[in-house]
Amino acid sequence: MLHKLLSIIKLKKQINSDNFIKRIRSLVIGEGMLQDGNIPLIEFAIKNMPNYGSVIEIGSYGGLSTNLIIYLMQKHKKNNPVFNCDAWIYEGFDDQINKNILHIDGREDVLREDYSIYMKNAFINATKFLSLNNLPHSFHLKSDVFFSKWNKQETETDLFGSEIKLGGEINFAYIDGGHSYDVVLNDFENVANHLVIDGYMLIDDSAPHLNFGSAKIIGKIKKDNRFVLVAKKPNHMFIKKKH
Repeated sequence: MLHKLLSIIKLKKQINSDNFIKRIRSLVIGEGMLQDGNIPLIEFAIKNMPNYGSVIEIGSYGGLSTNLIIYLMQKHKKNNPVFNCDAWIYEGFDDQINKNILHIDGREDVLREDYSIYMKNAFINATKFLSLNNLPHSFHLKSDVFFSKWNKQETETDLFGSEIKLGGEINFAYIDGGHSYDVVLNDFENVANHLVIDGYMLIDDSAPHLNFGSAKIIGKIKKDNRFVLVAKKPNHMFIKKKH
């Protein structure tokens, strides 16, 4: 795997000189939510993923990673369809203490419901602005509902008005939805069931120092003989192999 790790280091140097990647952080809401190390990992996965299958993103927020993925796919001439979903539910700092607070943290005049609508609209606007000719198939769904529809190969209308049949193989998945252990485990298992051989899975917020379920699940994945760790920067990316 050494040559692959060296390729990721080389990609990081290229990314640092990519003007669009430097600019997108100021164009799209969510700048602080895209870890620097994720960028070369995403590009590496897109550059090396099999040509068949779909790209899946779990957790879209304001569209920063979505539009980055679409840009990198254009850059590397990848035409695979992109699917993503988000529940757009506001999570407060003290939700574990009081889940009945209706406003956002520190602003009693701003309702959570209104904030969620704002973020969803921000995602739609940013994606139409930056990726109008390559729109993803985006859905306002929790990931378990999305995968239920994916497994049943249901036909749905996405946020941009396109009717599309869900389901099929996945060649790259970026998991950045709910961060509880059970939610991440379900997302992992749902992706793993459809991920093609030599397909990639990047789990955001999985760095060892974090206390999220997305970090705690890494030990379990490392023991799964279907997957091999490709890189840790500091989040973990795996490739699916024959076993």
